[in-house]
Amino acid sequence: MTDLTSLGYPEGYHLGISFILWNITIVVVATLAINLYLNARKSDLINVKKMLRSKSLVYTGYCIFFSLIQFGIFFPEIFIHILLLGGVFLCLPVSFYFYYWEKNLTRLKRIPTLSAVVATIIIFIAFLTSLFFPNLIEFIMDYLVFVAFSLITVSFVLYIYMIYDFARNVKGISILTGRIWMGGMILLLVAFFPEVPPGVKILPAFFVLYLPPIFLMIGASMAFYGINKLFTQISSFYAQTQKCAVHRGTIEKGNPLYSCPSCGITYCMKCFNQVIKKEGCWNCRKGAESEIEEEWKADIVVKIEKADKSKHKNYK
Repeated sequence: MTDLTSLGYPEGYHLGISFILWNITIVVVATLAINLYLNARKSDLINVKKMLRSKSLVYTGYCIFFSLIQFGIFFPEIFIHILLLGGVFLCLPVSFYFYYWEKNLTRLKRIPTLSAVVATIIIFIAFLTSLFFPNLIEFIMDYLVFVAFSLITVSFVLYIYMIYDFARNVKGISILTGRIWMGGMILLLVAFFPEVPPGVKILPAFFVLYLPPIFLMIGASMAFYGINKLFTQISSFYAQTQKCAVHRGTIEKGNPLYSCPSCGITYCMKCFNQVIKKEGCWNCRKGAESEIEEEWKADIVVKIEKADKSKHKNYK
């Protein structure tokens, strides 16, 4: 029989309030997964459909993984087997999801997918080893699980970088929404860390028991918000050739562009600065209003500051 406390798990692991929090979290994440799938069905873009469906599968993987852990705590003798089996169920959809992103990255091509696939293989090997060589349990939990988690972390960090790169290069989208999305992905990683060694061994019992489900719920909701707000634009930015609606020329992948927040029409930055700022969006005539208003306000502030400085000098 496996003693969970000998592996670093605190007494009462996932029992009491923690058990209730995890079940609420699983229901919330499952609801978000269903919503992502339904949103995929509504989209007219094939690429967006694929991305949203695969993202829905990742959320489902989270639900299966943590549901299995809830089940496993009542059977300590097979807990490690259930934990590793859940890890396989989580890593498989993550690998599948990054496979879709592989062709979209302007840089870092194939690295997220490769990291996730290798992590899946390691977790599967650990699962088989735990079944046939139970005396190697501590080695598996101290080494193999840590390596797999590190590789998955690499994949997610590169994914976060991709969102950052998108938010930096596309004007007209909400930078705040991009930051919320990135923050949600970071919280998902933080929530996963205390569930397996070495996190479970080095963190206080309170953190291991209560904070992960809360972080997972908040992180999944933040990522869901960002996905629904920006997924069409980010998918279009990375996966499709862009053409400026003004000069009809191609905007190369990864180059800065302006995406109208009202209708989504894209312009190269040169045409946006020279034409759209003055005339408004050629499609809806609304898109550039907020940009123009912000620049006008900024210009007024600068003029007022200059006038105040001039008065101050004359007074002296």
